[in-house]
Amino acid sequence: MNYVVAVDVGGTEIKSALVDSDLNVITTASAPTPKADTTGAETVKAIAAIVSQFSTQHPVDAVGLAVPGALDEPAGTSRWSGNLQWKNLPIRNLLEDAIKIPVAFGHDVRTAAVAELRSGAAQGARNAIFIPVGTGIAAALIIDGEIRSAEGFAGEIGHVNVNGKYPCVCGKSGCLEAASSTLAISKAYGSQSGKTGTTTEEIFKLVVSGDLIATNVWNDATAAMARACESLITILAPEVIVFGGGLSNAGETFLKPIRDYLDSSLTFQRKPRLEIAHFGSKAGTIGCAMLAFDRMKAGK
Repeated sequence: MNYVVAVDVGGTEIKSALVDSDLNVITTASAPTPKADTTGAETVKAIAAIVSQFSTQHPVDAVGLAVPGALDEPAGTSRWSGNLQWKNLPIRNLLEDAIKIPVAFGHDVRTAAVAELRSGAAQGARNAIFIPVGTGIAAALIIDGEIRSAEGFAGEIGHVNVNGKYPCVCGKSGCLEAASSTLAISKAYGSQSGKTGTTTEEIFKLVVSGDLIATNVWNDATAAMARACESLITILAPEVIVFGGGLSNAGETFLKPIRDYLDSSLTFQRKPRLEIAHFGSKAGTIGCAMLAFDRMKAGK
């Protein structure tokens, strides 16, 4: 049995898991994402510590590393990540130099889409879109059965203008990410209710209970997502749109308003199925593990 470590670096947290060659998650660990770590040194240190911790349980043969932003995946470089404050950072090489084992490198969203395309909610689809909603928002575009990246620039739908109210990390205003991400929803609820630090899970429960402020915030967020989906559907004609990330845990409470909007707004376009990720919040973990095993088998 071989083992790899899957590492997903998010804007607020580094999530990781020890995974065996049958894709069973043996154990998990997390650490806060270092703030303003422009050189990547603190992030590499945190990941190295996690890998070392897992190595006490089983020998680790490779690491699958997923990060957000615009990437040069073949070169292992983060061209730009607003949430991590990285620019032209050779993060894969930095990590390989630190841990001395192979590192497979990919975009966090496209990596999660690997799991959903191979074994999850997008399996069998030739054309699909995978949208995990977390601290940031991006999409994996599956076209003619392949995940397309356009040299790492494709899929940054979080920065599509949906006429939102709030400024975005990219420097503009009106972006989808600033309207519909988990961070945006928490901020909007805090500004309207005066209760800062409320999580999206708590806001979801308030929506279910009928809280007016939470419901208004939720409706704004899902409406913005629906407008973005309308554009994606018109341009790309997916058979299915798969939602993942933390917000997907809300299930139909999240999907229904988007579906209702699309049912009323789409005319000639192909209407896709809307699905929750089969692997849920673990899609990134499983995708990272798959890429790590691919790298190990390729002997690179």
